[in-house]
Amino acid sequence: MVFAALACHSAPDGPPTVALRPVASTPVPFSQRDDIILADRDVACITNSFEVRIRCFSRAGAVVGVFGREGEGPGEFSGPPGLVRGPDGTVGAISEDRLTIFDPTGVMVSETKLPIAYLQPSRTFGKTIHGQHFGGAAEVTPVEMDVATGKILWERPGLDSEVNTECNSVALGVASPTGGWTFPACQRELVFFHHRDDPTPTIILPSHYAEEFPNERDIAEIENRNSRSAFRLDVESYRRTPKKNHLRYRSLTYDDHGRLWVATERDRALSSYLDLYVGTEYVGSVRIRDRLIGYDLYRSTFVALVERQPDAAGIAWRAVDWYDIERLDIN
Repeated sequence: MVFAALACHSAPDGPPTVALRPVASTPVPFSQRDDIILADRDVACITNSFEVRIRCFSRAGAVVGVFGREGEGPGEFSGPPGLVRGPDGTVGAISEDRLTIFDPTGVMVSETKLPIAYLQPSRTFGKTIHGQHFGGAAEVTPVEMDVATGKILWERPGLDSEVNTECNSVALGVASPTGGWTFPACQRELVFFHHRDDPTPTIILPSHYAEEFPNERDIAEIENRNSRSAFRLDVESYRRTPKKNHLRYRSLTYDDHGRLWVATERDRALSSYLDLYVGTEYVGSVRIRDRLIGYDLYRSTFVALVERQPDAAGIAWRAVDWYDIERLDIN
């Protein structure tokens, strides 16, 4: 099964593109949130925004737990929560200014009041949690907080004034395993702070990026978002603008080998692509089936939350595809 899961293609002198084939698949309900995390190698959790609940399920598709509900009490959410993997196979749920930790079966472990509302977590947490919030003028501000008390231990405001990118800003990034931070920026840039307090980042422009304009599925997604949001995007302007290289939400993740994965906007009609970096060097890509919405990595397991190809009624059903990446050889 492992050998069947990988197929490698590459240009004569370029980094390879590896086509991954899923080893399992689980249908999941529609949601307006794109969160997915792996609690461990065999249990994944997603947010169901319409029920304001968390659903955890096994690789085999069995329901492990469905928990939470809208409300202000312990274990309840003021809105659909964001998700982050916690220690010992736990699930962290962030709703407004609260971090609630659950066992995947739904047993509540603890709850902490946060000094920041709508924290966007950036990696697995332990005694501290790394994340980002939007400061003045919607500027990304990375922070580290103590999980037990909610106390801010480190914060870096004013980041946009310190980066010389094409658009003079960065998007939501990720804390690196070596103590730095990495951010996507503008259409295609990647911004690397090798230490979180470095005054000057390394900024790279991926040489393999090629301008690609929105396809019909991209347009349909924007129209659907406009129909349920007060912040409407001009569809015609969007149609004429080249797509960004990186996916709009939580596109960056580091794996256990220290490789950076970047979920891209490339294609996403029939297939989706994720670029891999070692340090600041692009070493190749992986291709998966269908339209990528969100993803997570844990050890040798990669899960992709995707939209299937629209059926005869025009419905693009959601599913989670499971991949074994233990023998993925891109370095």
